[in-house]
Amino acid sequence: MTLADASADTPPPMRLGICLAAYGPGDLGAALAEAGKHGAVCLDLPTDTTLGLVDGRRCAEDRAYLDDAVGVLTSQSRTASVTCVSNSRDVQLLLGPHGPHTDPVLTGSPADKRAHAVRCALGTIRLAEQIGAPAVRFQPGCPDFGRWLSWRGSDVSWADNVAKFFDIAEPLLRAARAAGVMFLLEPHVKQVVYDRASAELVFQAGSEWGDMLGLCVDPANLAATGFDPVASVRGWGSRLVAIHAKDLEPWSEHSGSLDQGWVRYGPQPPIRFRALGSGILDWPKIIVGLVREGFGGIIYVEHEDTLLPAHRGVGQALRLLRELLSTDSG
Repeated sequence: MTLADASADTPPPMRLGICLAAYGPGDLGAALAEAGKHGAVCLDLPTDTTLGLVDGRRCAEDRAYLDDAVGVLTSQSRTASVTCVSNSRDVQLLLGPHGPHTDPVLTGSPADKRAHAVRCALGTIRLAEQIGAPAVRFQPGCPDFGRWLSWRGSDVSWADNVAKFFDIAEPLLRAARAAGVMFLLEPHVKQVVYDRASAELVFQAGSEWGDMLGLCVDPANLAATGFDPVASVRGWGSRLVAIHAKDLEPWSEHSGSLDQGWVRYGPQPPIRFRALGSGILDWPKIIVGLVREGFGGIIYVEHEDTLLPAHRGVGQALRLLRELLSTDSG
């Protein structure tokens, strides 16, 4: 099936991008230069303090630092433009967990960790506003993973996690609205949004934010927990703003050590993420699904392949995506 067969109407053109986390930790200018080698692309710029490209907390607290970051981004924007500013690790402390799991990000009390998350998120929003990026993307954590389970006689449910999210994140949502940027959540096993049902709960509970609340869906993250990666991109309508593109390799050994990128995403067999074309996901069908949905957002290549250097993994993924998006592909 060709892309032309997927839809009788011409959908908005999809754009390709790179998550700059592929080139961290390191110097922001060097990361931008590496991304620029791949031609005209959109960029997702992380502000995680643990990564070192841009510090979201300093963007909130230090005007001179913010101006310097804006200057670097402006001077090196000839071929690539930042279309999303993100924070995954610091903002995880917004909802938690607040114990030793997140001490590598920040040690301290739950209040200390939450305050750190708020400052980093506000700095991320501030940077997006200053450079004209249309979206911010956050992974805000989860208060209670035990709510995955149903307990007989209890009315506790995942909706309680969603209510907690809106209670704590309201100042950030207001800041994003004031800055004129979309507020994107990424479904992930560690987050308050981890599948379609939990995402629907968020959109139902947050209807007042419907004009600026959206999703960045990573089919590999959802496939890692047993969901259909092709179905994961269908049925969202305008709420689907961005896609993360990487591949997935399932664990096939009966024994052995969890090294070379193998991780656990729950009580299932381990998985590891690979560059596009090196795993099991059917990206041709995923792209056709996006075309049928009329998706006109951005597909960001995310490099988490421990077996390939970033320049090879990103280049491989972009070549495959460009081939799939070509009207001549079959």
